[in-house]
Amino acid sequence: MAFKPEFSWEFLPSDEIAAKTLRALRNHVSHVKEVSPFYQEAYAAIEPGDITTIEDFQRIPFTNKEHIARHYQHFQAVSAEKIVETVVTSGSTGVPVPLTLTSNDLERLAYNEALSFHSIGVKQGDPVHILVSLDRLFIAGIAYYRGLSLLGANTMRVGVLPLEMQKYYLDFFKPQVLVGVPTFLKKLGKELNELKFDTSACSVKKLVCVGESLKTASMEPNALASTLEQLWGADVYSSYTSTELSASYCECQAHQGGHSHPELVYTEIVDDKGVVVPDGTPGELVATPLGVEGIPLVRFKTGDITFRISETCSCGRNSVRIGPILGRKSQIIKIKGTTIFPLTLTNVLDAIDTINDYIIVLENEDARSDRVSIHVAAPPSSVEQIANQLRVATRINFPVLVSNVNTIQSFRGISRKKTRIVDWRKNLVTAA
Repeated sequence: MAFKPEFSWEFLPSDEIAAKTLRALRNHVSHVKEVSPFYQEAYAAIEPGDITTIEDFQRIPFTNKEHIARHYQHFQAVSAEKIVETVVTSGSTGVPVPLTLTSNDLERLAYNEALSFHSIGVKQGDPVHILVSLDRLFIAGIAYYRGLSLLGANTMRVGVLPLEMQKYYLDFFKPQVLVGVPTFLKKLGKELNELKFDTSACSVKKLVCVGESLKTASMEPNALASTLEQLWGADVYSSYTSTELSASYCECQAHQGGHSHPELVYTEIVDDKGVVVPDGTPGELVATPLGVEGIPLVRFKTGDITFRISETCSCGRNSVRIGPILGRKSQIIKIKGTTIFPLTLTNVLDAIDTINDYIIVLENEDARSDRVSIHVAAPPSSVEQIANQLRVATRINFPVLVSNVNTIQSFRGISRKKTRIVDWRKNLVTAA
C-alpha cells in the first residue's frame, strides 16, 4: 500500500465527509451481513438499503466486548487460510479475547498509524524509537512499527530494555521521536538524568504517548503531560486506541483532541440509554471500524468514557475528534449521589512527586454508594498532603493507605496494562 495522505478524507468539507461516511456505513452493514455469521443472525431483519440517514444507522443494535468473548468464532469473517496475524485484547477488563487479521487488515492498520504520525509532523527518514512491546500478541506495537515504516521513518524496535541499553541507544542513534507509555517515559527520563544523561537537551523532539490520558477534562495538559514536556524538552502527543478497532485517535500538532480517520472509523458518543449525546457531553465511545476483513464490527461499545469534538480543528482537518479518556464506564465512581470520573483521581495522584506508585481500590459501600481507598507507595509524611489534594479536587475525603511498590503490583495481576484501578465492587472483579 502506498502512503498518500493527500487522499485522506480528513481535509474534505464536513458535508462531503458525512456523505461519504453514510455510503461507507451502508456498504459496511451489507458486507457484515454477507460474511459474518454473528451479524447474519443479529441483523437478519436489517436491510442495508433502508439506511438512508445517519439516524437510520444509529438505530442498529450495538456490539460489545461480551458479544465477542462469547461468540468469537461467529465474528470471524474469513477462512483460516487468509489469517496472517492473531492478536489479543489487553485483558484489562476480563479474559483476553483473540482477534484475527488478514494481510489487508495489516495494511489498513499501517495506513491508520501512518496518518496519525504524519499529523504530528513525523516525516520520511526521521529516527523513531518504539518503546513498547512488540511481543505477547500486542497489536499496538506492531501497528506503530508498520505505520512508521509505511511513512518512511527510520523505525527502531527498541522496546523496554535495561536502563544502560536505553541510554546507549538514545545516545548512539539520536532518535527524534519516542513512542511509549507516559509513566514509563517519565520513569525512564528521571533515571537517565540520575545517570547524568540530560534528557531535556538530547535529540528527542516528540513523545507519542499511549495507554494513559494526558489531558484534564477541560482539555488542559495534566501533571503527567507537563512533567514529560519539561523532562524531555519535547512536544507531547496523546494517542488512544482499542485492540478491537484497528484504528487510533491521535492528536495533531494543535493538541486539541484525538483525530479520527473517517475513512477508517465512524465515531459516536452515547449515554447510558444508547442515545447519541451532543458535542462536549461525556459518554461511552462507540466506534464502527471500516474496511476490516478478519473480524468486522458494527457500533462497537468500547466501554471508555470521553466526549466528541466536531468543529474544524485549527490544523484544518474536519475529522471528528475525541477528548481524553475520563475512565471506564464500568469504573465510574458514585459516592452519596456524586459521580466521579477515575481521571479526576489519577490526575491528582500523578501530580504528586512523592508517590512512586499507586492503585485505587473500589468496593461497595451499599446500593447507593461506593467505597474507595487509595494505596500509595509514598512516605508516610506525605499522606496528609495527598488526602488534602484529593479533597480539593473532589470535595470528598478519601482514605490514603501507605503501601509499597511490590504490594501495589500484586493488585494488578496479569493485566498487560499498568493498572491504576481495581474494582472489587459486588459482581465485579476487574482491573484497568
